[in-house]
Amino acid sequence: MIEVQLVLVAASALALLAYARWVVLTLQRPGGEAFDAPSPATALDGLTVLIPCRNEAERLSGLLQDLQAQSHPVHILVIDDASSDATADVARRADTVCIAARGTGKKAALATGYTEVNTPWFATVDADVRLGADWARTLLAEAMAHEASCVLGGVVMEGPAAAWTRFQQLEFAVMQGWISGGVKAGRLAMGSGANSLYRTADYPVNALEPRYASGDDAFALKALSKRGKPIRWCGAAAARVTTAPAPNWKTLWQQRARWASKTGGQDRETRTTALTVAAVHIAGLALLVHAVWLGGTGDSLATLGGFWVLKGLADVPLLRRACREFDWRLRTLDMLTFSVQYALLVWGAWWQLLFGSVHWKGRRI
Repeated sequence: MIEVQLVLVAASALALLAYARWVVLTLQRPGGEAFDAPSPATALDGLTVLIPCRNEAERLSGLLQDLQAQSHPVHILVIDDASSDATADVARRADTVCIAARGTGKKAALATGYTEVNTPWFATVDADVRLGADWARTLLAEAMAHEASCVLGGVVMEGPAAAWTRFQQLEFAVMQGWISGGVKAGRLAMGSGANSLYRTADYPVNALEPRYASGDDAFALKALSKRGKPIRWCGAAAARVTTAPAPNWKTLWQQRARWASKTGGQDRETRTTALTVAAVHIAGLALLVHAVWLGGTGDSLATLGGFWVLKGLADVPLLRRACREFDWRLRTLDMLTFSVQYALLVWGAWWQLLFGSVHWKGRRI
């Protein structure tokens, strides 16, 4: 048993060192630059907004209202992915063009919508997001000012003032901090299909990797990066969209398992990050199982506690950066609970991916 504990301690120390190194490298990269919305007199190109959706009748109308109220007019196109509810009716009642997707899944819907784009730029958003009146103007001005092929905007979780919402806000903000720095450093091809803008002529519609259930944004960005096309992150608050947090752990685990399914086909930076995060959480889980196996001896509990204290300390700078990016105040409770909650997220997603069944919109993946 002593030999096993020594091996676990050594492996856990190496995993923590690798994770700490990743944190340092992440923090050394610049964050997103703020970019104010241009004046209404600024000449901007035409923009089409693609909304691929399935069974979004309850949430689509809010997004359509936001898009129709944009300070820079946009063309709106809803692509219905075989919805079994009134999604198409909601779109048409809002005087919005709605077409049926050719094929199955979000990527097929995007490819269908792309063939209908007649403007120099188009954006993709999820049907459940909300956005401000200067959203289109801000993203488009950023793209045109920097001659970018793609501009990525932030996504903020908004919901009841509860610990569950707060955790998801922080976790997603930390992820976006990593994304913004990686994109700016030219090391990462990752974003969110919930808030992306593309130059129509540059969009790699044939690179979406339909064999993966998720990741239309990631595979498009990877293809653009390989071709040397400029990708920007827009840190302006006006360029962000908001969405509701997952209602429960199972839904969140399903989402992250779906995202993880595409990691193997992603860029080197994404794969390295996934392996580093996996290693440190495997180490933490192994120490927990070992402590339980030994019946909670003093040494095993001390090792387990020391590991999670160090992991929590490594996470604090990431939380501070995320809060600065989104103008939030970091709370003491955030620092005390985030690492444990994130471990539950990782372990639950693994369980769904390896032993459970991952579903999306009523379809098994």
